[in-house]
Amino acid sequence: MANLNKTSSTIIKKIEKFEYSSFMIGTIIDSEIIEREDFIRAEYKIKGGESIKSEITKQTSKFIALKSGKRVSLNKPDLNILVNTLMDDIEITTRSIFVIGNYIKRKRGVRQKKQRCKECKTYGCKICKFSGFQKSPSVENEIQKFLKKKFIANNVKISWFGSEDNNSLVKNKGRPFCAEIVSPIKRKSFFRDKKMNNGIIMKHAEILKNRPITDFGFIMKSRVNFECNCKDVNKIKYLEKFFDKKDVTIYSINKRKHFTRKIFSVTIKKIEKKQVRLDIICEGGINIKKLVSGENNEIEPNFNKVIRRKCIPDKNAPFDVHYVRIQKKR
Repeated sequence: MANLNKTSSTIIKKIEKFEYSSFMIGTIIDSEIIEREDFIRAEYKIKGGESIKSEITKQTSKFIALKSGKRVSLNKPDLNILVNTLMDDIEITTRSIFVIGNYIKRKRGVRQKKQRCKECKTYGCKICKFSGFQKSPSVENEIQKFLKKKFIANNVKISWFGSEDNNSLVKNKGRPFCAEIVSPIKRKSFFRDKKMNNGIIMKHAEILKNRPITDFGFIMKSRVNFECNCKDVNKIKYLEKFFDKKDVTIYSINKRKHFTRKIFSVTIKKIEKKQVRLDIICEGGINIKKLVSGENNEIEPNFNKVIRRKCIPDKNAPFDVHYVRIQKKR
């Protein structure tokens, strides 16, 4: 108890660099002290009153609140301060911040997610300089670098609303994403549209008050390019009628189960020799390339079966995302 002022002053110095509006103090004290207290309470039949641990926590919290002008909170505090009197140590952890925004991708050949190191599988090795990932450009890497720097954070975890091919573009208002900023020092920020490397732009970002629900479905519109050796134009145009408000069955290899997604419309935009271009509006979770090619019959029905001709997605520009709109679960 005699060291409380000294410990509290140390805490004040340690938390000066953090942006916060609330905090909570936790304490770890020597088990021998607790045992002695229990013995005295039992010996003299003492009931009620503050325990030594509670009193240390209470007095430390009062001191910090007085000096910092911040409030004590037991419900989702910005700072968690753990005082270990046994080890004479103070551990500070900060509550995560959540950011939601959209990204645009103007350059082909850029992955959405970082690619794992083939040697260490994210464990870290000399080849990847102990990062666990390859150096290839990705949307994830650019967003993570920007947000880590902006909030002075240890890590950024991103949740995606669907994914696109490496060679696909993301246009217009972009594709939404949600980021958890882990252990941030700064908590407040104002966002403008941010141009990043490799043709990536982050737009419409904002800080959320609470952890968002990220398992909503979504509807997307894509422009699809594929090759089909079919001279019958009417047969290709039949795709519009066939897939009008059509449910397709998808087999997930990872989950080993079937599920259903809806295609709302298919609109043919251009047919030139073997090249076909169309717009498709559908629910998320449909692999566009497999819908076109019918690969492994993972999606039924597919373009390949409906036309009865081999459909090959364009290697350089298989599809471009025009918009992604989040929807609530059905």
